[in-house]
Amino acid sequence: MKTILKVMMMFAFVAFANTLFASGNLKVNIVPVSSEKAIVIITSLKDSNLKISVKDDKGMIVYYKEATNSDNNYQKVYDFSDLEDGSYNLTVVSNDLTVERSFQKKHGKIKVGEEKTTLQPFFGYKDGFLKCTYLNYSKENLTLNIYDGNQLIYNKNIGCHFNVLEALNLSKLYKGNYVAVLTTRDKEYSYNINID
Repeated sequence: MKTILKVMMMFAFVAFANTLFASGNLKVNIVPVSSEKAIVIITSLKDSNLKISVKDDKGMIVYYKEATNSDNNYQKVYDFSDLEDGSYNLTVVSNDLTVERSFQKKHGKIKVGEEKTTLQPFFGYKDGFLKCTYLNYSKENLTLNIYDGNQLIYNKNIGCHFNVLEALNLSKLYKGNYVAVLTTRDKEYSYNINID
């Protein structure tokens, strides 16, 4: 049984490998060029679709654009003179990968924060086993829950590990619909499971 579990985990990891490779290719940089202008440089996979947004500290979108990155590098000068002083978050989404970069505008100057990368987890259900793989870039405390309707039937604190590989035997559950939820500090990823 342990051998089957190891093989299944290896399969889940291999299925996730292409996404792992791609995760190293999305980078976001903000380079201030004057008191209220900055060049936003996005490096990603060739021909990838980019969703670019800027949100204020209340979560309100102050800028949004969709672009196709045809040559691996997207560059644009942004004029932040219309933004009020405060904290902002530049977010770039490409496929299942999200990169966030915070910045502050204060007294006509732009101060750039750290880059935060998030990759959607991989979920799969086959032959009674639920598989979950996740790269925990920010090393947040993770929890995996399984729900039957609104009722919590399984809870596991995964911890702060970078590489998460989980496989759960669900073969003893009754037929029906269940939901697996992987929870980070500020996000939840859900996966519907149909056991028939």
